[in-house]
Amino acid sequence: MRPSKPASHVPLPLQAAGPAARRRWRRHLGALLTASLLVTLGPTGAWAQIERLPDLGSADGDELSATAERKLGDSVMRELHADGIVYDDAELTDFINRFGGRLTGTAPARGQPFEFFIVRDPSINAFALPGGHIGVHTGLLAAAGSESELASVMGHEMGHVTQHHIARMLKRGKQARMLDMAGLVVGLLAIRNNPEAGVGTMALGSSLATSAMLSFSRDAEREADRIGLQVMREAGFDVNGAPTFFGRLQKQNRFNEGGDTTAYLRTHPVTAERINDLKLRIQQLAATARPPADSLEFRLVRARARAISADGVEDQNEVRRYFQAQLKTEGGKKDPANWFGLANGAFIRHDAMATEHALDEAEKLIGKPHPYIARLRIASQLAAGRVTQADEGSAAAVKAFPNARALLRQRAEVLNAAKKWDESIALLRNETRLYKSDADMWRMLGEAYMAKGERGMSHLSAAEGYLVLGYLQPAIEQLRLARNAGDLDFYNGSIADAKLRETEAALLQEQGENR
Repeated sequence: MRPSKPASHVPLPLQAAGPAARRRWRRHLGALLTASLLVTLGPTGAWAQIERLPDLGSADGDELSATAERKLGDSVMRELHADGIVYDDAELTDFINRFGGRLTGTAPARGQPFEFFIVRDPSINAFALPGGHIGVHTGLLAAAGSESELASVMGHEMGHVTQHHIARMLKRGKQARMLDMAGLVVGLLAIRNNPEAGVGTMALGSSLATSAMLSFSRDAEREADRIGLQVMREAGFDVNGAPTFFGRLQKQNRFNEGGDTTAYLRTHPVTAERINDLKLRIQQLAATARPPADSLEFRLVRARARAISADGVEDQNEVRRYFQAQLKTEGGKKDPANWFGLANGAFIRHDAMATEHALDEAEKLIGKPHPYIARLRIASQLAAGRVTQADEGSAAAVKAFPNARALLRQRAEVLNAAKKWDESIALLRNETRLYKSDADMWRMLGEAYMAKGERGMSHLSAAEGYLVLGYLQPAIEQLRLARNAGDLDFYNGSIADAKLRETEAALLQEQGENR
């Protein structure tokens, strides 16, 4: 069962998830793998289920319906949100979705909804879920040598989605409960993202399943490679980014056997044959214009991802040494991303002076204000207790960069810290109309209302945050608390009543589907 959450608030910010949460994620996936396979397939039918996988290239309906596939993906996402696996960072999430938007507009991806999310994990990996959800590890962002390399991995995962690979794998279990199927997908992710979790399959009595699944994976990988190259080419990226990325990982693997850098190779088997196949496909593609140089935004995000992926003191010191070494090179001393990486590392170490110095140097090299620099500077001020300074800085930042969601979130955080409840409520009421799916904004709005003593609006805001994450039962509890608070006006009371009826009906439908 999902752990209970505070009665008056939406879940705590998921960026709080650290190494312990990631370890829980791996253990949780391993347990779910064994349990869900037993429940969904049965102890005697598991191998037959895997051996009867439909042909990858078939178009005879051997797939879940689009609606069922989307529901399945949403169910998995609720589990990942609940376990703190989705890294709810507005800056990184907005970047990866803007970047992904360049890929989703291509012909192979057209008509398929996509949502990209961040997983704070140092391993170099990415994975696709049914329905268009694609997870990108911070370790992948940190390791990508170029935007084209990042696009090669994301395009590949989009190929898994457009070809419905997981949905096809689950087709013959379509009569199973949706929750059981969601558990199976999470279990499959355990094998893909953590090799040790794959040991759980042995509890079913045979190693043939692993062999069959890997065979299916090889076919799926080739098909996803083909789609990924088409996506990259149409989006204007260098298609050579794919074999370059794979080749570099193979080289790293030889010197770091078993380390984090091998994760992508474990979950996406790369052989000389596969790389040669990619190169042959590239030769058949018509030449494209030379892609533009990597953007400043990409370089800054890559530097930040490297810093926040470091788990402990030793890793953080290694990251600091890396950026310091880069700044001693001819090209590195001109790149503000290296100073930005140092600033993020200093912020993690709670070194406010080093954070400010590195941000100053980065801003000098950029030559003008930048929203990423502004956000980290304000976060450092707030962490140091300089609320007045943070208040002034965040007010100026949202005026300069009105479309930066991370700065808008941070402005609300600063206003709550300054106990400027009315101003916070006015900001958040406006922004939640634009960013309706931002659970953290709903949480802060609920906190501001509670501080003012407006309990009904506080619970109503909390309910909105739960609904964003798909938590129907907690949302119902909050809506009932909102109605019982006795201080809602007629308009908001009507909203609470309508949402309560809708959510109760949705919960009954969900429970019926999962029986």
